[in-house]
Amino acid sequence: MKTLSHRRPATLDRFWFGAAYYPEHWDAATREHDADRMAAAGFNMVRLGEFAWDRLEPLPGQFDFGLFDETIARLGDRGIRTMFCTPTAAPPVGLSRRHPEILRVNENGVTFEHGSRQHACHASPVFREHSRRITQALADHFRDNPHVVAWQTDNEFHCHFSECHCANCQTAFQDFLRQKYSGDIAALNAAWGTAFWALTYRDFAEIRTPKRDKPTFANPAAQLDYYRYLSAAVTEFQHDQIEILRAANPRWFVTHNGLFGHIDYRGKFTQDLDILGYDCYPMFATDVVWRPANHAFGVNYARAWSGNFIIPEQQSGPGGQAPYFQDHPEPGELRKFTYVSIARGADSLLYFRWRTCRSGAEEYWCGILDHDNVPRRRYAEVKQIGAELRELGPQLRGTHVHVDTAIASADHEVEDAHSTLPFGLPSPQAVAAKIHEAFWRRNYAVGFIHPTDDLAGVKLYVIPHWATFDPGWVPALEKFVRGGGTLVIGARTATRDMHNNVVAETIPGCLRDLAGVTVAEYSRINLPKQRPRHLVLAGKKMLAEHWCEILEPAAGTTTLAKWSGRHLTGTAAVTVRQLGQGRVVYVGTYLTEALVPALVKLSGLKPLWPVPAGVEVVRRQDARKQLWFFINHNDRPAKFKSPAGKPVTLQPNDVLIHATKL
Repeated sequence: MKTLSHRRPATLDRFWFGAAYYPEHWDAATREHDADRMAAAGFNMVRLGEFAWDRLEPLPGQFDFGLFDETIARLGDRGIRTMFCTPTAAPPVGLSRRHPEILRVNENGVTFEHGSRQHACHASPVFREHSRRITQALADHFRDNPHVVAWQTDNEFHCHFSECHCANCQTAFQDFLRQKYSGDIAALNAAWGTAFWALTYRDFAEIRTPKRDKPTFANPAAQLDYYRYLSAAVTEFQHDQIEILRAANPRWFVTHNGLFGHIDYRGKFTQDLDILGYDCYPMFATDVVWRPANHAFGVNYARAWSGNFIIPEQQSGPGGQAPYFQDHPEPGELRKFTYVSIARGADSLLYFRWRTCRSGAEEYWCGILDHDNVPRRRYAEVKQIGAELRELGPQLRGTHVHVDTAIASADHEVEDAHSTLPFGLPSPQAVAAKIHEAFWRRNYAVGFIHPTDDLAGVKLYVIPHWATFDPGWVPALEKFVRGGGTLVIGARTATRDMHNNVVAETIPGCLRDLAGVTVAEYSRINLPKQRPRHLVLAGKKMLAEHWCEILEPAAGTTTLAKWSGRHLTGTAAVTVRQLGQGRVVYVGTYLTEALVPALVKLSGLKPLWPVPAGVEVVRRQDARKQLWFFINHNDRPAKFKSPAGKPVTLQPNDVLIHATKL
């Protein structure tokens, strides 16, 4: 099996650069100059075909590859290779009409209809058969085409929705549970705690997919297994396609463009791929102050699952669908977006899209070229980037992003478990985003790392309220602490097991000995201003939100902060246990930015480089060199010294890349 790690560079032989291209949307006259313009912009790849099933197979069993053969050849003559896509995200209308049993059913029992996309169920045997059939036809046709070098499976699995409750899913969910529990229905009943509300099952055939509020709250253990099933179903659907593609031509590299809910991107789904893809749209963050931090969050999160990634869709213009229309990127902003993505782990990048479509649900989702096919400043900016990447691209190969401040993330089960019992609390991922932003704004080398991943070089590791927690993760965390790391554990962590049931041990459960603390009492804080409870840390009071715990430190564990307010006054709120060369900090409330200075002091963190506020600093490196990225998010010039000691004035939206040897 592959080692999926945040430090894993891509195995690609070059930096692929280009755009998603839809020749089926345009006549020959409109397409006439595309290849020349792409080559002039430095493109070496386009992505084709993900929504072209009806064009590829206009009648059942009758294939027509002519348009794509011609397009691939014309682009290939200009040195532009093709990533083709399996077109299964949008089955043709004939398939939907002939086989209505492939259509998804939502939790209200409503069957989806043809007319959009992603309406077919991944567990449908009929749809899986047709998915294999179209994939086989494409693989056979393109297996010897020298210009086709890569494939993308489907498109954005689970983008709009992920659940399905059709008849196919009832059978498939039962089969999934039989396998998971080795055919032992008693084991399932024990894991799900079915004694509650008389939910005991006598046979797997009695089980149905859980639905929220039908008529009342669902069993959280059953819900978590259902979400695991959804991940397994889409993984097997994708695996069908990958087997066919690899058998046809093992030299092709294969990717998929995520990241969406109820998919385990650390498991078989990504093990099957050569590289994971992430679709990056910074303008979804309409707040221009928050946007840079959110962009960094997104690409750091993508890297946490399996290492450096490809971006099959990088925003190239304002996006618009029925309920929204985004701001137009200002001059230099598209280039800035591109380099934020590259700095934080993108080892190839394609824009969405080459030309803005004139019809359909995304006719206002703007590409590099406008509706009138006239190249303007967005094209000029992409052309500048293409020229720069001719030099930078080879230097990026084999490098990884330096991280010394890490937040636990990249675990779909933890997030899914929270969603079954949210209590109105922010999710672990929402808290991670806030803590990430706090460290990002201070220019620490912040990223996301799963507890089973490589923590080498990390000084501070934060677990943001992972209620569901695997005891198997504890030994690696203890090793990290003993080696000199600072581990921060947020309230409620390790209070439930991997079946999503509350643990029998005194909380924090399997982390109690490591943290050197027990929780004597806990409470939801619903209206913090009505009955305020404050942490008192270094003489300063901080209002606690969401949650509070009264802590009882074990021998050798010290109190870093105490409670002030109500009956909590004077009790421990934050504790520190020294262990080996490091320490464990337990925080008996929800993590906030106000705690960051204390955590920095405890862990000895230093910013990556001294720069003015609003300048982002990232470092990629390998055994021989470092690549420094300085990115100005301010509306004014920023002045600082480069790693070479030279004065730099960086203009708004501008980027400086500086290489140093190790």
